[in-house]
Amino acid sequence: MTDHVATKPILSTPTKILELEHLNTASLKKLISGQVLAIRVPEFANATTSARLIQAIDDTATLEHYGHETYEAGRVVQHFYGVHRWGTPFNSTYGKAAGGDAQEKYYADAARMRGLIDSLCAPQKPPIQQLMEQFQALWPQGATAASFQGRPMFCGIIRVMFPETAHLSETVPHVDCLPRTIAELQHQFSANIYLQTPPSGGELIIWDTQAFSYDEVKRFEGAQLPEECLQKPLRIRPRKNELVLINTRRPHAICGFDSGKRVSMQSFIGYTPGEPFYFWC
Repeated sequence: MTDHVATKPILSTPTKILELEHLNTASLKKLISGQVLAIRVPEFANATTSARLIQAIDDTATLEHYGHETYEAGRVVQHFYGVHRWGTPFNSTYGKAAGGDAQEKYYADAARMRGLIDSLCAPQKPPIQQLMEQFQALWPQGATAASFQGRPMFCGIIRVMFPETAHLSETVPHVDCLPRTIAELQHQFSANIYLQTPPSGGELIIWDTQAFSYDEVKRFEGAQLPEECLQKPLRIRPRKNELVLINTRRPHAICGFDSGKRVSMQSFIGYTPGEPFYFWC
């Protein structure tokens, strides 16, 4: 694929990237409507909590490749774009048998990781739990951890990137979209709370284009996104302890970096009018 990021993404602009001291209802409405591409909340995470999580990741975490799914000849194919994970993501169940080993592993790991992250963050709440509670307070229908298949899902997976493989995401803009067979969502957002950032590089790139529907995503062959939708890239350089919200049905990518680590706690957030926001990963 062409290196789209080589077009030198411009810095985020106030009209498209909203930076706030605290989330508010008006900002969520702007994200839903597409009026803004991203919301940034600096110093969202408690610094002590972040330090505890980073220490646990360095000392005890078993990191695995975080695959990104594409659809090729009607099959689900997982690609490694340089992101490692602590925890099991729901997309590991895509294309697998209902009630099979992949699903059972996901829900077992979800319960285990919830308990582990809670204990590491205590007496504080995990950053993603704090975010969910803010959504609950701000939105009339509230927010909740998703249970699309009748079982509680995990939210707050740990994503880790290293210099050696971080560049793999840079040349492959992608979108994330929950299959419609799981749940019908009008929009899918993501929250990343950055626990550690590299000294330079590691920018989040988001393209200023319409969010794709699930049907459009499924029609794309592999990682190939329409070239005409990759003309207006904007760049966000995450800061330690910052929250960044984006619509994951818009193309996005991550720039490489030469030193340090890029670590975040992440959750997807589903939106459908008249329903709560659903958190999962």
